[in-house]
Amino acid sequence: MTSRPTNPEIDELASTASAARLHVDLSRIGSIVVCLSAAIFLLGVARELIIAHFGTETPLQDLRQIALDAEHSAAAYYSALLLLACATLLFAISRLTRRGGGSDVPRWTLLAVIFAAMSVDEAVSFHEVLITPLRETFDLSGMFYFAWVIPGAILVALLGLYYLPFLLRLPRRSASLFVLAGTIYVGGALGMEMVAGFLADAHGSLTASPYLVAAVIEEGMEIAGLTIFFLAVSDHLGRDWQTVDLRIEPRRRSAGAAVRRHQFGRASA
Repeated sequence: MTSRPTNPEIDELASTASAARLHVDLSRIGSIVVCLSAAIFLLGVARELIIAHFGTETPLQDLRQIALDAEHSAAAYYSALLLLACATLLFAISRLTRRGGGSDVPRWTLLAVIFAAMSVDEAVSFHEVLITPLRETFDLSGMFYFAWVIPGAILVALLGLYYLPFLLRLPRRSASLFVLAGTIYVGGALGMEMVAGFLADAHGSLTASPYLVAAVIEEGMEIAGLTIFFLAVSDHLGRDWQTVDLRIEPRRRSAGAAVRRHQFGRASA
């Protein structure tokens, strides 16, 4: 019995032909997200209590790294990652809907793009660029002290109208959870932002106690809304797929090309 001759290039090609797979348990990931969200919020609350009691004249200074109402903090970084995770799941639903011949592929895809854009904005704060120009142009104050809430509210209203038929077509459980998550998130991001703006304008400071309380509630509602939405999207995806495989495929060469490259290498040696 003769053995089959081997070729290093072909063997290498065969070994990489199968894609690498990452097995993701959606229910377990959801539990981890809930714990992380609670930890981030509690750390932020603890920071405010410590600062209120001891001030900033401590070895840890103002503990900005765990502040809820601060840029480039653990809370902002976590929110950006959670938004990106939601965008990833939404994109997965879009692909699966396309394969199944569903009619809502554009809406799932647009929702994924929106959440990806929100993730970028959370990381670099594009929306805050609008505050000063709008405030000075229209002489805004009070609830509109943080002036970005005006275009933000208009955008939310337009998206709400666009997605209303989509929500009515969803399973009742998914639609209810989506609405709950959106209400909490928008209530924090826009509603409590307007309350915080009124308090900041009234006290002339972003460090006054009433403003800080409003800011903590705002950030807590945003994290809670995102957490519920992540669970809702995971639940919707998990109706048919309790687990998801992420597959990474290498670039493939034809076997003939591999043989030619190997032979050329030996001839030129």
